[in-house]
Parts: sequence; structure tokens; C-alpha cells
Amino acid sequence: MEIKYKQFVVIPRRPKMSSGKIASQSCHATFMALEKTDKKLIAKWKKEGMCVIVLECENEIKLHGIDKYLEQWNIPHHLYIDEGITEIPAGTCTALSTGVMTENQFWMLSQLKLFK
Repeated sequence: MEIKYKQFVVIPRRPKMSSGKIASQSCHATFMALEKTDKKLIAKWKKEGMCVIVLECENEIKLHGIDKYLEQWNIPHHLYIDEGITEIPAGTCTALSTGVMTENQFWMLSQLKLFK
């Protein structure tokens, strides 16, 4: 089955975060991005199995670049900025999530690798 709807999460390799921190930051970003996504698109994504792909980028600077790129293309997304309560300084960008994207939009993130 070909997947027509996906949500993407991008995590920077730097700053270093624990696995738990990465998971929580991903959840924050995905929730916020879905709030900006068309409800009909979310319904189609849910019906198809709610595919979420986690990717990585080098650092916060690259994450900001992806944020600006998605803004230019009017793709619903959210760049999550940490409050600095636990592992990293306040104001650190820790995760970026798209809303639900359609198959004709997937190419926009094709240069990124799967998160390891």
C-alpha cells in the first residue's frame, strides 16, 4: 500500500538530548503542528494509519532553515523551543514537526536522513 499522507518530525543532532527528552520534544512539536493542520487532512491521515517519519538534521541552525523553508511553502508546522527546565538551555530549538503532508509534498524533506 502506498502511503499518501505523512507527518514528519525533524530532530537536530546537536544539542545532544537524552532519548526521553527527544521523545517528549517530538510529541510537543507534533501536537502543535496538528493543531495547525486542516481537519479533513488529519481525518484522511488517521484513516490511512497515521504515518509519522522521524528525520534528523545537523543542528539548530539547519532546523531554523527547514522552518523558513516550510513557511515559504505554507506547510503547517511547528518549531518547538524548549523552556530550559531539565537538560538544555531555555530557548533551544529541539524539534520541528510538519502537519500532515500529502504525497506531492514529501519531496520537500527528501534530503534529510532518518533519525538514528
